[in-house]
Amino acid sequence: MELQHLRNIIGPEGVVTDQDLHASYTTDWTRRYVGSTPAVLFPKDTLQVSQVLQWCFSNSVAVIPQGGNTSMVGGATPMNNELVLSLKRMDKIEKIDKASGQLTTQAGVDLGRIQQTARDIGWKYGVDLSARDSASIGGTISTNAGGSQVLRYGNTRRQILGLEAVTGTGDIVGDLRGLIKDNTGYHLPSLLCGSEGTLAVVTKAKLRLVRAPEEEISILLGFQSLMEAIRFVELAKKHLYEIQACEMFFHNGLSLVCEEFNIEPPFDCPSNVYLLIDAAGQAGVIDRISKSPLRDFLESSTSAAFGTDYSSRKKLWSYRELHTEAISAIGIPHKLDVTIPHDQLHNFCNQVPEIVSSVDSNAQLFLFGHAGDGNIHVNILGPEPENLAVDETVLDYVASIGGSISAEHGIGRAKADYLQLNRTDTEIKLFKKIKEVFDPAGILNPGAIINN
Repeated sequence: MELQHLRNIIGPEGVVTDQDLHASYTTDWTRRYVGSTPAVLFPKDTLQVSQVLQWCFSNSVAVIPQGGNTSMVGGATPMNNELVLSLKRMDKIEKIDKASGQLTTQAGVDLGRIQQTARDIGWKYGVDLSARDSASIGGTISTNAGGSQVLRYGNTRRQILGLEAVTGTGDIVGDLRGLIKDNTGYHLPSLLCGSEGTLAVVTKAKLRLVRAPEEEISILLGFQSLMEAIRFVELAKKHLYEIQACEMFFHNGLSLVCEEFNIEPPFDCPSNVYLLIDAAGQAGVIDRISKSPLRDFLESSTSAAFGTDYSSRKKLWSYRELHTEAISAIGIPHKLDVTIPHDQLHNFCNQVPEIVSSVDSNAQLFLFGHAGDGNIHVNILGPEPENLAVDETVLDYVASIGGSISAEHGIGRAKADYLQLNRTDTEIKLFKKIKEVFDPAGILNPGAIINN
């Protein structure tokens, strides 16, 4: 492939062809998807992205847009030797509007930096996830990332006030005015958010910030019964106005975390199920909880730990956030990120171990996720990466009980063959027509969402 024209656009330092330097760009986070690329491109701004994509469109060269490469579904992996378009050099926060609580950023800035910048000016960014220091804001937009605080602030789509993006023909679309009300036609940010780089490459975003809480606390609770834990979730959602996160994990996952990272378990007596709840608001959160219907359980529980400052909260959250890393330390997982209707959550958590075992009796299963919104991460160790039998069986079951086969990680390549479980033939045909308008040559992230 002749790359000199691309070097002329983004400079010789922006075109990396050394295969020894490609590994971190050609392997997804789970290590389940490994590809190759003739070059990794590093544009610095929207104009360079536009010029690169104009050349790719004219020469029918496929491109994989990539942020922090934290995809868990092969959503940013060059499986067919496509060019990788990395936005890592697009790392400038361009404008901060403290008065209105808005922030304009290039797409390559990592989520953690967005969060810190918001804190520095007395605001908060409403999306949080454990990969905050590696996931780029563009990547979170491409998958409509959720994370732990969807219960309070919504997913990424709700944080976007404007976008700038480049289509598969190299055309620049969108605006960054940040208007709260603007009903001038179709809402491009909503369409592009969650499109996984298949319609356009998001290069900039205008983000909505939210009021920073005066006080934040974390509560870790242990339960012997799953039903008891789910009932507490219902109680907390109904009576704890300041709830911003409600996470769930199980004994086997906690034990693995403690073993892999050599940390002490939170309680002397183990529980079967754990809930980690965050509450945030004006000063006096703990006092208000003590006067709520949650009080009786909290006062009687022997498995309850409170985090009221940064250090103690971080310690409690480590039990939850280290799950993904601990699981990957002992194997290459099949990761199935699903949403379960609340009234099916108990049955799902009880049935899925039997379903997995029926396919592979030697498989190890770890469940954890966001109990407050029904998003459960199903992690399966044992089957070979290319063995899809367990994936198919679990996803079929999820769809059969009214759930979603993709909650927040995206469809990527891992679930492209299963899109019809949640979408009708008519809807998939519409998806394809929309893609043809934005990307007529089909060069943007081919194989993601819609399997060609």
